[in-house]
Amino acid sequence: MEDLSVSYIFGQAWDLTRKHLVPLVAATLLLFLITGGISFFTMIPPGGSLGDISQSTDQNPAGSLVSAFINCIYCVGLFTAYLRICRNQGTLDFSCFNRPFSVYLKYFCVCLLSGIIICIGFLLLIVPGFYLAARLGLSTLRIVDEPETGVIDALKYSWNITRGHVLELIGLGIVAIFVILLGYLCCCVGVLVAAPVVGIAATLIYLVLSNQGAVRKID
Repeated sequence: MEDLSVSYIFGQAWDLTRKHLVPLVAATLLLFLITGGISFFTMIPPGGSLGDISQSTDQNPAGSLVSAFINCIYCVGLFTAYLRICRNQGTLDFSCFNRPFSVYLKYFCVCLLSGIIICIGFLLLIVPGFYLAARLGLSTLRIVDEPETGVIDALKYSWNITRGHVLELIGLGIVAIFVILLGYLCCCVGVLVAAPVVGIAATLIYLVLSNQGAVRKID
């Protein structure tokens, strides 16, 4: 399938990222600062102080849950922006984060459920984990794109549209990992660009497999 080639997906993702570079980099930096800050403070033991962090390497469970949910809220906003950008309907702004609470809750539940399933797959000799990640990886985007979709229906949708494309998706996933690693190698600053490129690439894959005809060449 030509539209799922590495050169096409990541070429388009790079062009779109360059076109919207400033808001995407700023939003990615803010995400890292927020999640990093939350992770830092959740390492404080109950009843402890900042000085106790050096003696603790674990996050408390409640803090980890809060951190995960806040991360989901931010990711919903980012993927809303990525869908707009891919469809040439605008760019990232504050309205991207103004979604109904049910969308954030469904997104969180899909992440949790698919994450558990994929982890079980990796425990079963690793290979099933890659297969399940490829089949369920687009379920979160379905929630963002079609908020009325239920959690189970989103997982089923991703499973259906990825049928017959597992090897292509695994290949694209490996490329995405290398893009992120390359970003970290560029004094870590490069990841602020690499992360949006990977996010937009995932969005383009979703749109191609959904047959929405939203992928376009960039002049």
